[in-house]
Amino acid sequence: MNPVAVSSEPEPARMSPTSPTVAAAPQPSVHVAYLGNFTLDLLPREVEKRAAAEGLRATGYVGRFGQHVQELLESGGALATPPPDVALLALSLPLLRPEALAGFAALSADGRRALRDEVLAHVGEWARLARERLPATLVIANFVAPARLAAGVADARLAYGEARFYLDLNLGLLEMFAGDPRVQVLDLDRLAARFGKDRVRDSKLFYLARMEWSPAFLPLVAEELVRHLRAARGLARKCLVLDLDNTLWGGVVGEDGPAGVRVGPGDPVSEAFLDFQRRVKALQSRGVLLALCSKNNPADVREVFAVRPEMPLRLADFAAVEVSWEPKHEGLRRIAAELNIGLDALVFLDDNPAEVSLIEQQLPAVKAVALPADPALYVGVLDGLTDFEKAAILEDDLQKTDQYRQNRERRDLERQTGDLSDYLASLETELTLRRATAADLPRAHQLFTKTNQFNVTTRRYGLPELEAFAAGPDSELWLAAARDRFGDLGVIGACLLRRDSSPAGGGILEIDSFLLSCRALGRGIESAVMNHLKRRLAESGAAELRARFHPTPKNAPAAGFFEKQGFRLVAEDPDGAQLFALGRDEVAPVFCGWIAVRVE
Repeated sequence: MNPVAVSSEPEPARMSPTSPTVAAAPQPSVHVAYLGNFTLDLLPREVEKRAAAEGLRATGYVGRFGQHVQELLESGGALATPPPDVALLALSLPLLRPEALAGFAALSADGRRALRDEVLAHVGEWARLARERLPATLVIANFVAPARLAAGVADARLAYGEARFYLDLNLGLLEMFAGDPRVQVLDLDRLAARFGKDRVRDSKLFYLARMEWSPAFLPLVAEELVRHLRAARGLARKCLVLDLDNTLWGGVVGEDGPAGVRVGPGDPVSEAFLDFQRRVKALQSRGVLLALCSKNNPADVREVFAVRPEMPLRLADFAAVEVSWEPKHEGLRRIAAELNIGLDALVFLDDNPAEVSLIEQQLPAVKAVALPADPALYVGVLDGLTDFEKAAILEDDLQKTDQYRQNRERRDLERQTGDLSDYLASLETELTLRRATAADLPRAHQLFTKTNQFNVTTRRYGLPELEAFAAGPDSELWLAAARDRFGDLGVIGACLLRRDSSPAGGGILEIDSFLLSCRALGRGIESAVMNHLKRRLAESGAAELRARFHPTPKNAPAAGFFEKQGFRLVAEDPDGAQLFALGRDEVAPVFCGWIAVRVE
């Protein structure tokens, strides 16, 4: 699988005359295999169109009709050239078990349960084979319950009716793959309910071409699948930035006063803004950072949050606040700088189309969205965004706002202390290094897909590849977790070591990847991790530790890292990529005694 860049709209590099050449980040891409037992030929085009609208280039391969298992068992077939990043499995139950479904009404309760278990076993076996044979994230569609039940309203009285059968079948899929980070369940039954189950299948096309999904239904399937593709490739943006007047509440606080803006129970407009705030708050619980950017009087804004307790959002919920009379694109720049994230990590919502247009012109990397005139539609706009989709919500995601608040406290301490050595010692940093386990892989995947600034190669590995590295005999995937006196930073770093033990390799240990979250920079953690890798060189018996640095428009903080750690520059490519080496007899740890290091 080829590494894929995360940012769809990278900022131009700002380089001095002596800066190494950096290549522009390519558009994110994803190759999808469409496998199933009915005709899927029209779906890839819809996915390509929807993905393109989201800044993602999608290509696809449609498997042979009804051969979703056989193609996995073939070696060197079309499915493997190139191997997919994502494999979709979509099955029609009437085509998978036609006789059983046709005679469903005559089956006993035990016979229906047996059918459920048989279908789940078939899907489970397919997933097992796919995990073994494809380096892909698997997206498995669940089953659409019929719009009308064969027994009518009496189905609820049956010992094991049709409604219960489909509920159990789809619940069984969720339970089967709940702990598997490589499998996502596409909730096709929910999509069909939104679209209208009577319209999901065009009966004429089903009989003529075995099309289970009508052409009108395909755009909705494509939209949902693109959400899964973004999640699989780690393309989620990090921060939602909101305007205030007529965005977070109705009215203008400078004219209506803090008590006069409309939000809360009591009237339709106020309740629409209340529901919007609740939905924004729900995004925060998914690990999305919240920020404010508004042309306003800061004192008025503080007063609104102080005197309106009915608002779900409090000022403390926002990781960054830019309230002034300066242009909003300048405020967005400051927000990105304060949070130490790229502009392409921001989504900005504003009710003023002119402001949105200005942001689009001045900061094209920011996704700027104009809200409609009617606040009743705000929640729908927020729900329609695919930018915050993640494959899983991890414990680290739930602590994001607290972690950025703690970073502000650290910066305040740094300003008060003045002396860097005293400041670093006062942090009382504890660093834990451990080999990645299966439970760690979702967080490792997040780091590999989202870390840009301190990332020496920006190689974007998918979950299947990380899974192989963690289990492989010639590779070591290490994670770094940190905490200090202000709180737990969580897992903030990853490095991948690969051993070349071939005769030609001469016992070389290669640092394939070395990356550190931006919130952990500036305290010497990178040196403490490298000291550990130097020890691994001695323990492994390898003769040399090698590493590469590939300059990008964003990873300038990692430039010069290997020289500072004592590595020798061995070669440099025309594109600026550098190869470094460190022999066993050249190893010298870099002092970072203010960090307590523990290796598990």
